[in-house]
Parts: sequence; structure tokens; C-alpha cells
Amino acid sequence: MSLPAKATQKHRLVGVYIHLPYCDVKCAYCDFYSIALRHVSANFWSRYLDRLQEDLAAQASLLHSDTAKPVLASVFFGGGTPSKAPAHVIAYMIEAIRRAFGAALPAIEVTAEANPESLTPDLLRAWRDAGLNRVSVGMQSLDEATLRYLGRLYRPQAYARVLADIRSAGFSNYSADFITGVPGQSTASTLRDLEFAVGEGVTHLSLYQLTIEPGTLLRQRILRGDRQPVSDAQQARQMAVACAYLSEQGFARYEISNFARSGYRCLHNRIYWTYRPYLGLGVAAHSFTGRRRFLHPRSLDKYLVPKVLPAEDTASGPRDALLGYLRLMQPFRAERIAAIYHPEVRAAVRQVLERAVERGWLTRQGHLLCLSSAGAEQSDTLLAELWNIP
Repeated sequence: MSLPAKATQKHRLVGVYIHLPYCDVKCAYCDFYSIALRHVSANFWSRYLDRLQEDLAAQASLLHSDTAKPVLASVFFGGGTPSKAPAHVIAYMIEAIRRAFGAALPAIEVTAEANPESLTPDLLRAWRDAGLNRVSVGMQSLDEATLRYLGRLYRPQAYARVLADIRSAGFSNYSADFITGVPGQSTASTLRDLEFAVGEGVTHLSLYQLTIEPGTLLRQRILRGDRQPVSDAQQARQMAVACAYLSEQGFARYEISNFARSGYRCLHNRIYWTYRPYLGLGVAAHSFTGRRRFLHPRSLDKYLVPKVLPAEDTASGPRDALLGYLRLMQPFRAERIAAIYHPEVRAAVRQVLERAVERGWLTRQGHLLCLSSAGAEQSDTLLAELWNIP
């Protein structure tokens, strides 16, 4: 997708994602690239850091070719399980990324994902000293039967301690991830999860509806009859109750699966959803320079080969922007959607959007449209209707 020439002359916020690939176990539902390994050698982290630095230098050059005035806004360590990595890996990359940009926001958002079993007080203090200012903890549920269904081995009894450690380390911005719609999980169970998190002072919540992805262990178990399939009706009921509760508690639903107190929306994810540039460092990571998309192979051995640049992703196109527009619960102009398409089919695009208004999936606010709560539940259908316009 080519941007207008004048757009490249504006300052553009940019995020940087770093993929750290190791986990203790591979959760049954997970389709992200990760490797289950309890003990990772110090030699690996040394090699991986060298490769990340090389990757950063190469991609920074691509970014500056396509975006004239990039401004560093966010850094996000994901995985895998970043809390398994030594603290110096996080610290080194934060400093290297800052050096790679000539301009940055006065206070960039720096996030790391973590699982409770590997998040210790010492690690949290080291993260704070390194400049990390946001922690996102994967909990998924406090219900042990739900955790077993998902193939997670973590003990919910430790969750309160972990959140207390986060606060003690000086973090005031911390998020918790939960999953809803798991077979056997009740609406009451979902509410207990959310009441716990709100009571522990989280500023942000991600509440994902369980999706059975191809190639996952969970999908294999369902196909064999070892696990119950997901019920769409159950998911819808649980999400409706969750949204009502979180709204009462002062959490705004700003994206299909994300809720935040005022001032605590995740900047890094909004960079993805609003089609701004981002660099993806590490195995299996993707990048968008503002004009082109790049991706690394889903193979650690291939990624570790020195001086191998990410491949340009020629299969992506302008319609990828729809993935963001139809996730965010914020107003947008219909013409902004129509402009993605060839002029000959823009009338068909407007018709799809008008039907969505009539169905209650979009609300009209003057000249703007906005995804409604009902539309959030039907966003995949709306996306498909727009995506399949010839």
C-alpha cells in the first residue's frame, strides 16, 4: 500500500516488538511461535542478543527509508515468556532501541509479558531499573478445571502474590489476561476472575474469547473427542456479563478484547490497530515500515543465521487496515474505509457499512461510525463482508 507523499513528512509514532521464544510449557491453545524448554543456556541468550542487535540495525534502516520522521512510542517484549529471559536481555534491548531512534516520546511505554511462575521480586526490580514501566501477566483463569482444559500448569493461589510483587516493585500500570468461553467455565467463574483482578488494582484487562486455532494441541484433543468443543452462545453470554461488570467498575472497552481505566489503554497495541509502523525483532516476528511489510521465518535455527534479512511480505495489502479499524471501539469516517478500495467498488463498501448500521453493528455519530457492543460480537462477519468485496 502506497501512502501519499505528504504523509511521509509527518512525525509518525512507531512501536518495536521483541519476540523471546522460550516457555516452560506449550499451552494447548497457543498458536504463537514458542519453544517449551525449562532451562535455557546463557550461551543461547548471548547469541540471541547479538542477532537481535543485527536485526534492529537492519530494520531501522528499512524504517527510515519508508517513514521520514519516525518517533519511538512503545517497546513490547512478547513471546514465548519474556519473564524466562535474564533481566540483562530486556535491559540491553531497551537501551539499544532507544539509541536506534533519533526521536522518542517523552515517556515511551515499555511492556513485558510475564507468566506468574517466572515473575520474581528480583526480576521485577531489575525490569524497573532498566526502564520497563508496564507488565502484562497471563493468568487466563483462577479456575483450576479451566486451566487444565487450556493445558496450563500454573497455580492460581500464587496470582495475588505475583500482583503484590508487581506493586511492591513500583509498577502502577499492570494488566492481566483472562480467557472466557472455555467449555465447563461458568459465567460466575468469569466474574470471579474479573472481580479478583479489579480488586488487585489492575489498570488494564484483556479478556479473550477462546479460539481453537489450527495446528494446536487443543484442536487435536477436540477432534479426538478428548475435550468439549467451544459454544458460541456460551461465549457471547459470558462476554456480555463481563462487559457489563467491567463498565460498572470504570473499565472502558476500547477494543474487542481489551478494557482499561482512563489513561491506561495499551499504546503499543493501538499502534498495530491504527496502521502505524512497527518493527518486529526476533524469530517469527513481523514488521510494517509504513509502506512495506516484512516477516521472519518461524524457525529459530533459520533466524539465528547471521545477516539474514526478514523477507518482504508481498501477500499483504491495503485491506489489512480493516483488521484494525474493525477492532477498535472508536469512531472512524466511512470514507476512510472506502478509500482502501478501488473507486469502482467504493459504493459497495458504503452499502456494507450502511447495512451494519441498520443491524446495530455500527452506530452513527454525526459523520462518524463506531463499532457497537453488538458489532464487537459480529466483527468477524462484518470483516468478511468487507474483505470479500471484489
